[in-house]
Amino acid sequence: MPEYETLQLVWWLLIGTLFAGFALTDGFDIGVGALLPFVGKTDTERRILINAIAPHWDGNQVWFVLAAGAVFAAWPPVYGTVFSLMYLPMVLILFALFFRPVGFDYRSKLEDPRWRKFWDWGIFAGSAVPAFLFGVAFGNLFLGVPFQLDEFQRPLVSGTFFSMLHPFALLIGVLSLSLLVLHGAVYAQWRTEGVIRERLTVYARSAAQVAFASFVLAGIWLWSGIDGYRLDAAVQVSQAPGAWLDVYSHGEMILLPLLGMAGLIMASRNADRSPGRSFFGSSLAIFGVMATGGASLFPFIVPSSIAPADSLTVFNGTSSQYTLTVMMWAAIIFMPLVIGYTLWCYRAMWGRVTAKYIDQNSHSLY
Repeated sequence: MPEYETLQLVWWLLIGTLFAGFALTDGFDIGVGALLPFVGKTDTERRILINAIAPHWDGNQVWFVLAAGAVFAAWPPVYGTVFSLMYLPMVLILFALFFRPVGFDYRSKLEDPRWRKFWDWGIFAGSAVPAFLFGVAFGNLFLGVPFQLDEFQRPLVSGTFFSMLHPFALLIGVLSLSLLVLHGAVYAQWRTEGVIRERLTVYARSAAQVAFASFVLAGIWLWSGIDGYRLDAAVQVSQAPGAWLDVYSHGEMILLPLLGMAGLIMASRNADRSPGRSFFGSSLAIFGVMATGGASLFPFIVPSSIAPADSLTVFNGTSSQYTLTVMMWAAIIFMPLVIGYTLWCYRAMWGRVTAKYIDQNSHSLY
């Protein structure tokens, strides 16, 4: 059986990988959904965009289910604490996400323009709201979550939903939304042509610029305006300005934010000439930004703003060694199957979606 500390680190990496998988796959169809009312000017154009993501959007959400389940099983105290404080935003995210499957399935059931317009905006809300709130929730981790542990090690949460709307958290929400809009725009470019692709180029470049500016500003803010957390060798928690950036004292770690910025530049520069390279760039950007955030927080998972000593870390917020071992073997067996099946689906259902294709299959498509 692997050592307990090794398992804790492995599951920190695996859960990060699952969330990255969710952002890289479901992220592009969330981005397309957020752009739907703006890029698609006619019903046919909107159906082109919807059918570009239709074969995969529901399968992509498997990564979110896997990530949430892994957090519940591997980090029970984290799950309980985060969902206690963030109950309202999580409910808002879930209700917003409900608009997506219903909108995809019911939009084309009636030809009434008002009916279709309503569901177009429903798909937009079901895409943009979760993308933004996921970022807001993650941004709050850098500010600290207002909780403390009682004598039975139960988290007592004292914050409210409105206390989460700190300007820094809102900035991370903008970063999250702009990254996914960029990812969706370049993916849709890959699957479409003509005027739709030209409009998507404009949105892709604008989203890349917003994401780049937000990412840089967030780094400056963490360095100069937010007290970070440190965990010393005696397992004592302390706070200090700029402490969240301590990890970058190791020179090689600076590659993570540089990778994110390089990906944004690549995605923007190739938006009008090579959608494949642009999509690769947006994928690098998402990975770089998420890896930067995770590395900056490490080893903290949920820092406490009112009782720093009660902060949950990779080492005190995990399940038992036996539980992590069983889960690790399950991940070794099933994750390659999920990845392989996903890649096969993309290969089997690849191709451009055009107006002619929509007209020829008007009764069998979304």
